[in-house]
Amino acid sequence: MTVVTDAIKAIKETLKLTDDVSRAAQAVKDLAQEVRDHERRLTRIEASWETVMALAARPAAPSSPTPSSPRKRLR
Repeated sequence: MTVVTDAIKAIKETLKLTDDVSRAAQAVKDLAQEVRDHERRLTRIEASWETVMALAARPAAPSSPTPSSPRKRLR
């Protein structure tokens, strides 16, 4: 009977390990999806940052007077 008992115990442990591996695999898949989502967000933030830095590096355009506020004349 010990051989049969040991075999049943080994089968139960194998099933438990299989379930643990399946749950771990699902957790890894979920983490991989989160990493992809974060990578996409980071890419958008980097693009925005590069745009801001490019605009900040450009010299400011001279402002033109508006019709409601004429320029003061120098004497």
